[in-house]
Amino acid sequence: MSVILISKQERNEYETNRLQENFNAKGIDCRVMHPDNFDIALSNELHTSIKYKSFDVELAKLVLCRLGAGILPFQLAVLRQFEQLKIPCINSSDSINIVRDKLHTGQILTANNIPVPRTMLVRYPIDLGLVEHNIGFPCVIKVVTGSYGEGVYLCERKRDYKKLMEFVDNLGTKKTMLVQQFMNTRIGEDLRVLVVGNKVLGAMKRTAPDGDFRANITSGGSGESYPLDDNIEYIALETAKVLNLDIAGIDLLFSDNGYVVCEANSNPGFSGFEKYCGIDVADRITEYIKYKIK
Repeated sequence: MSVILISKQERNEYETNRLQENFNAKGIDCRVMHPDNFDIALSNELHTSIKYKSFDVELAKLVLCRLGAGILPFQLAVLRQFEQLKIPCINSSDSINIVRDKLHTGQILTANNIPVPRTMLVRYPIDLGLVEHNIGFPCVIKVVTGSYGEGVYLCERKRDYKKLMEFVDNLGTKKTMLVQQFMNTRIGEDLRVLVVGNKVLGAMKRTAPDGDFRANITSGGSGESYPLDDNIEYIALETAKVLNLDIAGIDLLFSDNGYVVCEANSNPGFSGFEKYCGIDVADRITEYIKYKIK
């Protein structure tokens, strides 16, 4: 049995190493491949249409993709080519493409009655009156695609709006953006819930560092294990289900009525999860992949 693990090791070094070690320990040949080294050749005569570093790729039973919101169109095309050759990809190219777009994700979640913060898609420069009427202040401004807490800004007061827009303009983050309701039930805290194969592995409460509202571990936040309840499990599983994610990190914000989905991640990091929750995530993913390639 063999698995191709597509990963940018420079950004997923911990997860890549943990997964490769687990696969090899369980007798599964795991080949780690960088997404920038693929080429696709299409013709009716070619038996193998995917090349890696100029050589034909020896096909595997399954492709495990460790690319998320930052995935490029060419990298999506590589996944689609594996799928066309009847090689299953986890997660699939379609599901990755959906969740990299935060608005599309929100559209699917609301269509399935899964709770999300009030959200608007707006064009730059943003109409202040429109935001004030539909969302209110404080509000969160996000780029449509992004991860690791990047491209997320808090506008606390109406008078801060102009300064924030100047800052966003200088970053070159223009065109369309999301404006989202700021959930102030528990400021600077959220939950990361990991789902693997329609099972919730656990939940981690993340707490933002002083002076920040983003609780991402990669942004300097801290974590701790958080007890699961029926509501957490239901929302996380339904979110993964409607987005067709085999492996997912579902980020929940606390609300007065329970929880709302902040984001869904198709490439969840799990170093913090293993550290703070004591759950061997790499082993659980490996066992799921073994089940899928039987």
